[in-house]
Amino acid sequence: MNDQLELCRSNFFGRASIKKVWDKFTYLRVPKPDWLGEDPSDRLSVLFDNLEMLYADGTIVWGRIIQANGLLFESGEDNCPGEVVYSLTDRADNEPECLTDIAGRLYQLKGTTPADSELLNIARYLSDEHVRVFGLPVPHSVNASLRCKISTTYFYRKHLPGGRLCTMLLPIVVSRNSPHFAMPLPQKYWPKELVAWWTR
Repeated sequence: MNDQLELCRSNFFGRASIKKVWDKFTYLRVPKPDWLGEDPSDRLSVLFDNLEMLYADGTIVWGRIIQANGLLFESGEDNCPGEVVYSLTDRADNEPECLTDIAGRLYQLKGTTPADSELLNIARYLSDEHVRVFGLPVPHSVNASLRCKISTTYFYRKHLPGGRLCTMLLPIVVSRNSPHFAMPLPQKYWPKELVAWWTR
């Protein structure tokens, strides 16, 4: 899978400058959902405010979905936020499957009240579904062998192959520095083999 990630990076960062400028003002624009304007305290707005910076200066890594609205796994019109776990280390480039176990352990915290304060913080955040995080470190008690972070993201159907979530692993664009904003890499930059794998 590492070669697919490298192709994603090449497709996204290696495009001719004129095309990147055109995409910046057209394809890469993600409209804020109407419901976000009804709650000015929702920190998801910060993600939208930083999209231009994210697409200009971010890096591409594998992301594993921790949780997402079930509507996203079916055809439809709704775009929704969700939570992804990822690592900025080279190891995760070559072993994206290791993120699956970590995401599973994190999701199991939902609805629980662990004694450990770090785990309790994550459990409450996942249970609430309206709390937003950007670069929240995964505790060592969940996984000590790979440094990972969690970020709230937004699944925009026009940027997903097939217009929906087909599997739980996907390439994402992540801010190199804190706060670590994250968005799925738009499908236009996915190699054909990865699209075929995703929609199989």
